[in-house]
Amino acid sequence: MSEDVFHALVGCSFARKVWKLTDFYEEIKGMAHQDMLSVLQELAMKRGKKDMEQIIAVCWVIWHPRNCFVFEGKMEDPLYSATRAEAVVESYRRINPGKNIALAGQQQNGQQVWKPPPPGCFKVNVDAATNLSKQRGGIGAVVRDSRGDYVAAAAQRTTLKGNVADMEAEAVLLGIQVARKANCAHFVIESDSKEVVELVLKRKRSLVEISWNIEEIQECLKGQNTTSILYVPRRCNVRAHNLAKVALDCVDPILWIGNCPVPAGDMFLQL
Repeated sequence: MSEDVFHALVGCSFARKVWKLTDFYEEIKGMAHQDMLSVLQELAMKRGKKDMEQIIAVCWVIWHPRNCFVFEGKMEDPLYSATRAEAVVESYRRINPGKNIALAGQQQNGQQVWKPPPPGCFKVNVDAATNLSKQRGGIGAVVRDSRGDYVAAAAQRTTLKGNVADMEAEAVLLGIQVARKANCAHFVIESDSKEVVELVLKRKRSLVEISWNIEEIQECLKGQNTTSILYVPRRCNVRAHNLAKVALDCVDPILWIGNCPVPAGDMFLQL
């Protein structure tokens, strides 16, 4: 039975194609002819908790479509499966961030609340939200000056994608567009998606689905020495997240530039 499970999750043709799209393929490839429990135990000794979460998610997304193929003859694209594994883990971490992850984010950034940018600079906070039951995605962006005053904001519904990072990248692009429409020459982008920030800064390799958005962001930021993108924990990105949630129910995109009326500020930008 153990060998059957190993074949289903690692050895079969479909499973190998999915693993090839992950960072774990070389290790998995060298574990042939083992039972699945031994494979997981060996990986747990080499990899950290975050990697193991991703590995388990990959096993899960392999198991279901393989059964669909065996019993129903339906074949899923391996690239979609690999992307869905990332989305599952990202969604889980958003819902259950855990004290250790939250503390690590605070220590890394030295920041627990939103801080205004220096004089002459603007800060663009961006975020994405999802509604799985309605199969919707939403992105939001908020631009503030060195006094913390609102300069611009936007909320827009988007297509729900298997990779949450893809929508987070769309949110960054929206933030850049809004900042430019508000004539903000020098701005800093803040996102609570560590993955997207690392991709833009070329610290991490991206899958095909998100690479186009990442390249567009990099092109937009090219040549602007005072423009940067930073990762911040969710508590420093609350206003953008609220706008992203508002966007889930927006039929048309919302764009506001200039002095925000109090009712609109209460509705869209409340903590």
